[in-house]
Parts: sequence; C-alpha cells; structure tokens
Amino acid sequence: MTVDNFALIIGTMKGGTTSLFNYLAQHPQAAPCNYKEPNFFAYQSNFNKGFDYYQSLWNWRSDTHKIAVEASVNYTRTSLTDVMNSAENIAKYKDRAKFKFIYILRNPIDRIESHYAHGIAYKTKKNPDRTTQALDKEILDTSKYAKQIAEYYQRFSSENILLLNFDDLKQNPLNLMQKVCQFLEIDSDYQFQNLNSIYNDGGNKKIRVNWYGLNIPMKAKIHRLLRQIPSSYKQPLHNLLGGKTHNNFTLSQEQKDYIVRELAADLRSLNQTYGFDISRWGLNLKTPALEK
Repeated sequence: MTVDNFALIIGTMKGGTTSLFNYLAQHPQAAPCNYKEPNFFAYQSNFNKGFDYYQSLWNWRSDTHKIAVEASVNYTRTSLTDVMNSAENIAKYKDRAKFKFIYILRNPIDRIESHYAHGIAYKTKKNPDRTTQALDKEILDTSKYAKQIAEYYQRFSSENILLLNFDDLKQNPLNLMQKVCQFLEIDSDYQFQNLNSIYNDGGNKKIRVNWYGLNIPMKAKIHRLLRQIPSSYKQPLHNLLGGKTHNNFTLSQEQKDYIVRELAADLRSLNQTYGFDISRWGLNLKTPALEK
C-alpha cells in the first residue's frame, strides 16, 4: 500500500522536535520515517528525487499504520539561503496525499540561547560578543514563528495545523501527547513510555564537525549526509565519534530586549492572527513596538 497520510513536525529548531518524534515512534499506529529529518521538501537535491522516493522512506505496514511521521525543522527555516519554500513544495502533492503539520513553539529567548549553544558546540557558530550588533540575523529569523507558519496557513486548512507550546512538552508531556494523538486521529489512550526522557539535549554526545573554512554548499552537503543516518545508528555513532556539548550560552539583557523589539510584530501576529498564547513566555510585551 502506498503511503499517503503524513504528519510533518515542521519545527522549531531547538523546540523539542526530536523528543516528539521519538515519542510518536512508539505508537503502533504511527510509522516513523527511517530518517528523522529527511528534508525532502526543503532541499532541491532531495525534492528532485520525486514523491515516490519520499514515500519509500517509511517501513509502512498497512495493517497497523495510520500515519507516517517525520520531523524536519528546515521546513520552517525560510531565511536559509539554500532552503526552498517547503510549504509550497508540499502543496504540490495535495492531490496525492494528506498532510498534517505540527509546529512546536518555544520562548524565543530560550530558543535563541539554545540555538547559539548548539551552533557553538557544532562549530557552525562563533560565540558572539554581548552587543546587539553581534546577533546572527538567521538565528533571529528562525524565531519569527508567525512568518514561518503563515506559509502553511496560506496553503492548508487550519484544521490540519497544530501549534504546540514547548513548555507543555516539558511540563506535561502526557497531556500533550494525548492532544497530538487526537489531532493525528490515532489512539489517544496509548500508554507512551519514558515521556520524561530528553532527546537531543545539550548534555548528550554529538558528532562534532569543524565547519570553519568550509563554504556554504559544503556545509549543507555534510549536514544532509549526517541527517541521512538512520535513527537506530545515530546514538552508537554519537558515542563513538561525539563529544559532550553544553547549553551554557546566555544572552545579555541588552540583547534580550533587542530581540523582543525585533520580534514584536511577529509575536503580535502569532497571538492575534493564529491564536497562540504567548503570555506564558513571560516576555515584557508592554513596549511601544507591541502597542502600535
């Protein structure tokens, strides 16, 4: 049977996508992709392989599986120069398959700090100084959640888009997983195991690559090769080739205030247009930029 019912965890980077993917992989009615991040719709080289290739990335069992799950955060990173408009590419196959989208949103300050820690550990980013001028525009743009998700709302029904709060994944994963199962129309009474396990955190061993001196196409090629490693082989490789990473990067107060100002319009749209409650993030939104 051809796979034609997909659940795509589309982000955000450093927002718990690995944990959610691994939790869903336990569910007997959910078929996990052989590669957590196939990035089929994000990169031209992958997209050129055709939709039949994409469908072949699952060990699909028609007698038990109801939905095919993958998690590619680059589907909501349109600011990257080598990444395609994934929502536009997915929409080209609306006549061949059904798609549901899950977008996990994280306090942008926490997400950006974690993004920097990740980049520094992997040697894709250098530790910036404490000024606002030193902030990486691409990292900032990744936290423009309303801008990213608008691409999907323009092309797909809101009934097929689920926005989640990263805090719920950490604080009450059982309730969150029941909500996800209901959204995906699979058994919501399934008893997930190890819901307090943390996947892909800063204390795990990661494969480190010295990226300095490499051009952007070469970096992208290596990234894609690493993502093609089947999930079952990743941890042994991490243990063999990896080194410890640590989430110990913190923004200065000046940088935090700057980020809130820069994200003000997007935060307002996220709350007012898409109905996502941002109050729990505890950001100081009583600023002129947000009051306009």
